[in-house]
Amino acid sequence: MRSIFGACAVLALACSMQAMASSTPSRAGLTLDDVFKNSVLSEAAVSPDGEWIAATVIRPVDENGVYGRSFYEMDVTRADVWLISRRTGERTNITQGGADASGFWCASWSPDGSRLALMSTKPEGGEPRGGDNVRLYVWEREGGGFKRLTSRAIASQTMGGSAMYRVELQGQKKRDPARCSNEENAPFIWLDDTSLLAIVLPEGAVSGIMDAYTRALSHAGTTLTELREGKVATVTESESGVAPAPSPTASLQVIDAKSGTARTVAEVPLHPFESDLQISVAPNGRSIAVLASKGAIAHENGKSFAYPYSDWQMRKQLGFADVQGHVARWVEDLPASAKYPMDLQSWSPDSSVIAMRARSDAQTRALTLMSVSPRDLSMTRISPEGTSVAASAVGAGLPGSSSVLFVDDGRLVARALKSAEELAPWDWYRAKMRGLPMPRADWWAFSRGRAPVNLTASMKTPPDALFATRDKARYVGIADDALWALDLRSGKATKLASELPAGANVIWPSAIDASNRPTSEMIVAGRANDGVRPLVHVTLIEGKATVQPLKPPTDKAEFRKYDAEHSLALFHDVNFTGTFLWSLHVKSGQSQKIMALNEHWANVDPGESRLIDYRGIDGQELKGAVLVPPNYQPGRKYPVLTWVYAGSTVRGSADDAFDLNAPGQYNLRLYAALGYVVLVPSMPLRPDGQKNDDYIDLPKGVMPALDRLIELGIADPNRLAVMGQSYGGYSVYSLVTYTNRFKAAIAMAGLTDLVAAYGEFDRTARGYPGIEHQKSVNWGLSEQGQVSMGVPPWEDQWHYWRNSPINYVDRVETPLLMIHGEQDIRGPMTQAEAFFFGLYRQGKRAKLLRYWGEDHGLRQSPANIRDMYEQIVAWLKTNLPEQ
Repeated sequence: MRSIFGACAVLALACSMQAMASSTPSRAGLTLDDVFKNSVLSEAAVSPDGEWIAATVIRPVDENGVYGRSFYEMDVTRADVWLISRRTGERTNITQGGADASGFWCASWSPDGSRLALMSTKPEGGEPRGGDNVRLYVWEREGGGFKRLTSRAIASQTMGGSAMYRVELQGQKKRDPARCSNEENAPFIWLDDTSLLAIVLPEGAVSGIMDAYTRALSHAGTTLTELREGKVATVTESESGVAPAPSPTASLQVIDAKSGTARTVAEVPLHPFESDLQISVAPNGRSIAVLASKGAIAHENGKSFAYPYSDWQMRKQLGFADVQGHVARWVEDLPASAKYPMDLQSWSPDSSVIAMRARSDAQTRALTLMSVSPRDLSMTRISPEGTSVAASAVGAGLPGSSSVLFVDDGRLVARALKSAEELAPWDWYRAKMRGLPMPRADWWAFSRGRAPVNLTASMKTPPDALFATRDKARYVGIADDALWALDLRSGKATKLASELPAGANVIWPSAIDASNRPTSEMIVAGRANDGVRPLVHVTLIEGKATVQPLKPPTDKAEFRKYDAEHSLALFHDVNFTGTFLWSLHVKSGQSQKIMALNEHWANVDPGESRLIDYRGIDGQELKGAVLVPPNYQPGRKYPVLTWVYAGSTVRGSADDAFDLNAPGQYNLRLYAALGYVVLVPSMPLRPDGQKNDDYIDLPKGVMPALDRLIELGIADPNRLAVMGQSYGGYSVYSLVTYTNRFKAAIAMAGLTDLVAAYGEFDRTARGYPGIEHQKSVNWGLSEQGQVSMGVPPWEDQWHYWRNSPINYVDRVETPLLMIHGEQDIRGPMTQAEAFFFGLYRQGKRAKLLRYWGEDHGLRQSPANIRDMYEQIVAWLKTNLPEQ
C-alpha cells in the first residue's frame, strides 16, 4: 500500500516514540489486580443549602463482595454513599455497605435537606448477605440513622444490556432527581419535605437489577426439582396470533419518610422488558399523569414496525390519578390519530392539560401532538395532518431534546417537520453526532382552531432545543454556534451571542429536565479538541447574554452537573494519577478537590498512546490509536494486538481509546504492560438502518492500519493478533475468514450466523411466563440496527447468508479463541459453538470457552474475568511466541 506520509512524517513519529521511551518513569505496568482495585464514581447530589455533596461510589472488587447482578464495574448494588462537606472537605462513608455486602445508591435530598432517600439492598432480619431485593430507605441527617420505608421492592432498573423496569418519574419541584446513574432514572421523587412518590413492585416481586441474570438460573434449579418429582410439567408457553398476556402491575405510592406509612395512589401496568413507565406530576402538585406499557404490539403479517425498538413496539395505556389517592382513571377510547401513545411531554402551567405524542399506527414514524385533560379524559389533536412532532427523543431512555413546550398564552411550541421526512430517534442522534445531513425540523406554534406558525422559518438553522427564560414570551436556543432568542409573540429570532465555541451545545440545563422552567444561566460545551471540550457560562439578564469562559479545575475534567442556586458546578476527572471529584464555584472561579479515588494509579506505568493517520482501502483518510508498552524501545518491532469493532472510528485524543478505568479483560493497557503494541483502527461503515454489507466493508479500515504500523517499523508483521467483543467479536470472526495475516485471534460474545441470531430467544427471559419471547431485541438489531440487514431473513436470505461468517468457516487458518457467556442477551452460545464445531470438524486450531451464568459483557464474576484474562494472555503467548 502507498503511504500517505513522507520520510519527514515517519521521522517525526519515530522521534515522538523516542521521547516516550526516554521520559517513561520506572513504574510497573498495569495488572488485573490494579484494575480490580478501582472504585467508580457513579453519581453526586448537592444538598439544598449547597453545603454537602452525597457521592455514590462503587466499591473495588474484593473477596467479600456479592456479584453476578450486573457488569461488575457498574453494579450499584456494591456502592456506598459518601457525605462530603464543601466547607471542611470532611468525607464520611455514611452507608458502610461493605460490612454486609450491601449497596446504596440513587441518593436524593429532601427539599429541606434534612433527609436523603436512597435505594439499597441492605439485608435485615434473616435476609441473605448482600440482600435479596432493592428497597427504599431514608437517612436522617440529624442522628445519621437509616430506616427502611417499605418491605416491598422498588422498581430498580437493570444496567448493562437490555433495559428492564425503565421508569421516568418527573415532578414540578425544583430539586427533583432525574437519574440515579448513567443508565437508571430515579423511581421516586420528593413531593415535599417528608413525602415521597415511589413506584413499588408487587409483594414478592424482585427488582430487575437483582435478578436480571439470576432468574433464569433459579428457574433452571426449580426445573430440576420438578423433573425429579415428576408431578409438575416443566413447560413454558409462547403464543402468536392471540391476545398477549396481561402485564404485571406496580403500585404508585405516597410514602411518609417520618412514619414509614404508605398509601397507594394507583395500580399501574409495568411491563418488565424494553418499555417505559412514565409518571408526571402536574404543576399544582395534585394531578398525576401515567403512561404505562402493557405489553408488546402484535406483529402483523406483511407489516414491519417503523422503528422496532423499545417503546415503539409497546402497547401503552394512558391514565390519571391524584396525590390524594382517589381511584385512577384510564383512557379507554383513543382517537385514530393517537391509537399508539408514545410519551408524555409538558403540563400546561395551570395543570389543566398535558401534552402527549402518539402514532396512528405501528408502521409510521410520524408523531401526532395531542393535549389531554385529566378532568374529563378528553383528548384533542393539536398538530395538523402531514406534520410530525420530531422524534429526536421518545420516552425515558433515548438521548435528545424535549420537543414540546407549553406557552402561557395556551399555545404549544413543538419541534416538527413533514411526516414523510421524519427519522427514527437514533437516526436523529447519530446524524447529529456524525455530522450527517438531516431533514429540517423547525419550531412551530400550535393551538386549536388557529393555523400553525413557523417560528424559526427565518433562521438558517433551527435550534435543536429551546429553553424558557424569565421573560415568558422569549425562549433561547443554540444554532450555528450562536445563541438566539426567539420571541414567541412575533416569531422574530435575534442573535444574542456569537462568541460560543465551535460545535456548541447546551449541557446544562438538560432540555428534557428543564421543560418549561425558566432559566437565567446556561453552560455550553464546544466540540472536543484532543479530548478537551471548551466550556462557557452564559448569563441571561434583561434580554441580553453575557458569555464567560468556564475553566474546569483541570484540563480534562468533565462536567457532571450544575447547581445554579449556589453557582456550583461538579466535575469528574479521570487521569493517570487517580479519579477525582471537583467542585467549582462558577462566579469566583475557585475550585476544590472534594474526593480522590484510585490513587494507586500513580504507581502504574500506563504506556504511551499516539494517533496515526492512514488511508483506508476506499481512499478515505482515517486515524488509528496506538498504545506502546512501558519502556518502549524505538527501532524494535513489537507484536501487535488489534482491537476491532466494526463501525467505530477514532477521533480526538488517543487516550480515549485506552481508558485506564476500562473493566477487566477490556482494559487494553493490560496487554501493553505485557509487551504488546495495541492498535485500535477506524472501521467506518455505512449508517445503521440501511441495507448494508458489513462483512464486506469491515476489513477496509483494519488492514491498512496494520500496514501503516509495519511501515513505521513498530509492528512485527509475523506477530499480529486481533481481538474484539460483541460486534467486535463478529468483526473478528469475519476478519479471520478474510486473511491469514493474524497469527492469533480472540472473539468474545460475537455473532457468526445472522439467520440463526435473528429469531433466538433471549436466554435471560426464562422465568417470565407467557412473555419470554418478547424480551429479544435481536430481530430489531438485524433489521434496522447494528447488523443492518434491512429486512427479515425470509425476504432476503442471500443478504443474511453473505454477511454470516459461519458460511466461510472453511477459510479460517488463524488459531481462534472463542469466548461466550451462557446468559448472552445478544446472541446465544450456539453462535460460538457452531463456529467452533466447523473448525473442529476440519481439524483446525481453535478453543471454545463457555462461561456458565455469564452475560454478554462477560464481566460479572471476578473469578471469570481473571480466568478469561489468563486464557487470553496464554493464547497470545502460545501463538505469538518471541522470535
